[in-house]
Amino acid sequence: MTNDNMKIVTIGFDADDTLWHTENMFQETQVRLAEMMCRYADDKAVQDHLHETEVQNVKVFGYGIKGFTLSMIETAISMSKGKVTSEEIHEIIAMGKKMLKAPLTLMPHVETVLANLKHNHPLYLITKGDLLDQGNKVDKSGLSHFFDGVEIVSEKNQETYAAVFQRHAIDPAHFMMIGNSIPSDVEPVLGLGGYAVHVPYKSTAVHELFEGTIDSENFFEANSLSDIPRLVRKLNGQFTKKSSIVT
Repeated sequence: MTNDNMKIVTIGFDADDTLWHTENMFQETQVRLAEMMCRYADDKAVQDHLHETEVQNVKVFGYGIKGFTLSMIETAISMSKGKVTSEEIHEIIAMGKKMLKAPLTLMPHVETVLANLKHNHPLYLITKGDLLDQGNKVDKSGLSHFFDGVEIVSEKNQETYAAVFQRHAIDPAHFMMIGNSIPSDVEPVLGLGGYAVHVPYKSTAVHELFEGTIDSENFFEANSLSDIPRLVRKLNGQFTKKSSIVT
């Protein structure tokens, strides 16, 4: 089958919580912060305040562990009305460093799926966050050799994807993006005429929450990454309008 009659030619993958686990570290750290602040507020109040602070700070600090750590410090100062101790601030910083140094745990089937797809498709890793942090994750993952290109961006919107497509001469009409975030991995690509597959993760970062439905023949949902090769083959063979697949 030639590129001329393939619906899906190029495939992009998100990184965090798509190829490897990340959000679980954030959730565990948030729990510890709430425990530290228990004498000032209950767990829900602390976590709600942290989420609000994160949403505001991402506009300044961007995405990633460093910005998250600064948001935890700001939350601790605010919730304690300035009474948080230097030892507690030091512990919060240590929590952030621990996250940065933590080993990566790959999702099931990642290497098999990437190896399978690489036979017939150029693969790209498109991830957002801090350049140093995300670059270190890519190195630790041991997956970089599967990809024809790695893009670490500050935001994942239509403008960003359009720039990536232009840099790599990718036709969006024959591009599929795979990720766990509808706002970052699905909506922008669909808006540019591409295909998108949502592979949900067990928990979702506050800035990636989505309420609503996606009405597009180019949108699919998968239970796991292991569904992807079969879906791609199906689309490149006998295409159907079915908007989900079942393992």
